[in-house]
Amino acid sequence: MSSGRHRLERRTPSRFRLALASPLGITATAVAAIVLLSIAVPVGIRLSGCARTDYLRISGTLSMAPVLRAAADEFNSEEHVYDGTCVLAQADETAPHRIMTELAGGAMNGASSVRPDVWVPESSAWVELTRVSETGAQNIETSPRSLAGSPVVLAAPEGAEGLPDPGEAGWDLVLPGGREPDRPLVMVDPNRGVDGMAAMHAVRRELGGGDEADADMTDFVRDVQLDTAFGEIDPAGVYPLGGAQERAALTVLPEQAVAAYNSRSPEEPLEALYPEEGTVLLDYPFVTTGDDPRMRAAADDLYSILQRDSYRERLRGLGFRDPDGTAAEALAELPGIDPEGPETHADLTGDALLASLDDWNRLSMPSRTVVLADVSAAMAEDLGGDGPSRLEVTRDAARLGLSLFPDETDMGLWLISDSFGGDGRQDAQDLGRLDEAVGEGGATRREELQGVAEEIEVAGGGSRLYDNILDAYEEVSSDYDEDKINSVIVLTAGEDGGSSDISHGELVAELQDRFDPERPVTMFIIAFGEQSAREELAEIAGATSGTLSVTDDPGEIGDIFLSSISRRLCVPDCGS
Repeated sequence: MSSGRHRLERRTPSRFRLALASPLGITATAVAAIVLLSIAVPVGIRLSGCARTDYLRISGTLSMAPVLRAAADEFNSEEHVYDGTCVLAQADETAPHRIMTELAGGAMNGASSVRPDVWVPESSAWVELTRVSETGAQNIETSPRSLAGSPVVLAAPEGAEGLPDPGEAGWDLVLPGGREPDRPLVMVDPNRGVDGMAAMHAVRRELGGGDEADADMTDFVRDVQLDTAFGEIDPAGVYPLGGAQERAALTVLPEQAVAAYNSRSPEEPLEALYPEEGTVLLDYPFVTTGDDPRMRAAADDLYSILQRDSYRERLRGLGFRDPDGTAAEALAELPGIDPEGPETHADLTGDALLASLDDWNRLSMPSRTVVLADVSAAMAEDLGGDGPSRLEVTRDAARLGLSLFPDETDMGLWLISDSFGGDGRQDAQDLGRLDEAVGEGGATRREELQGVAEEIEVAGGGSRLYDNILDAYEEVSSDYDEDKINSVIVLTAGEDGGSSDISHGELVAELQDRFDPERPVTMFIIAFGEQSAREELAEIAGATSGTLSVTDDPGEIGDIFLSSISRRLCVPDCGS
């Protein structure tokens, strides 16, 4: 299993993410131009004889927008009237996740600023996700018609070092250990693009199931998270130099985007890599919403326009395939494109579709955690009799753990020992965001915690372990954050030795009573060295659907942290 240790240093937001931070991946000026052009009412239209005028609102992907605008203009020039109501078409571009949320949430009225009458997302997967809710199922058609096709591919500049021949590529290329030389992977956030969902589905299929696979999935998500885009990816933003840089990024995107980029004759065109295991064919469905018969009739007339030969040729000229996957001559002649195309499948549906999103969301969601670092006398003992000591390994674990968590993490640190008196702990850092300025000269909480980790010393005495575990659990659960993963992480010698007021049995009972599957706070315990209390510690972790890891090998710490983080994938229904 890839431990990910070569990637655990703190990373700043990548240049790819900065370039693609817009939800559309393009400038606001370009978006404004699209909207202004698409809603312009033809000057010569005659509205005489109409009892009223309504608007057929059309929303599509950025890549499909030029064709939808043209079809809307032609629709308007034909002056359509339905039961005395004149209908004009307006086309714009709105991120599909916004429309899905609107349609699934029940805001189906004329005052909506988002809901279209016709929706053309990049994939029918969005239709399936919308129909998960009762409202969505009632207000969106079940069998939309496909306007075009484009397979999800991997792409990099022709000649980039270390990449296989286009016909020999596999989805293993996206894994951290598969990108040699070590190169970034750029993909759309799976919540905002089906090409990102397809990548997550492919990675899960590649890795399989089980604890080790979940840890590898955690490694993958942690690795690519900072380079994800928030909308359709424009390759020009990823490869601004147009050349085959040695460590050029690998990108997951529709073949159409590769074709559009290469049609501009860049200095170094992109090569589309078609995974041997198969891929998802984006089908660009024409979806009607609502139940107004006039809008339904208008939508049918708009669809008829889009089926005309001139519009099919426009789509082919933009790099799309026909709905059945056939590549027209314009696409086949472009560099970097295989007109035969890849094998495609329809696996990304139902439970597989939801699982791909769940994997991403659980692993990319920021954390809120209190870390307990045991500094009792037992932490001075050597591991294996010849060092390092338990405390030295704790220092390494604390430093490594900090590098795994992004700035959005809320974290606090308690040093625990009954030598501190009172409640048996020292609050080394209160709970708050890692990027918050809390120290002298504007030092962040992360920097302050790094300093504490470097200087942790044995305080002596007993650990007061059980009391502090319960207090930390209460600290996290009392101000639960539904937008974060809430947890307690314990680094310990594993011995309470009667130093707590509460017994082991009482602690387990309290945790079982307080654990709420709807608001789970999970306990992750890492114990160093031989453990006479292994069974007791396992029961404590298990009471919160958490984990116990016992080690005397400092080299295992990275994998233990990744395995603990991967536990998010099963909470609150984890087995022992």
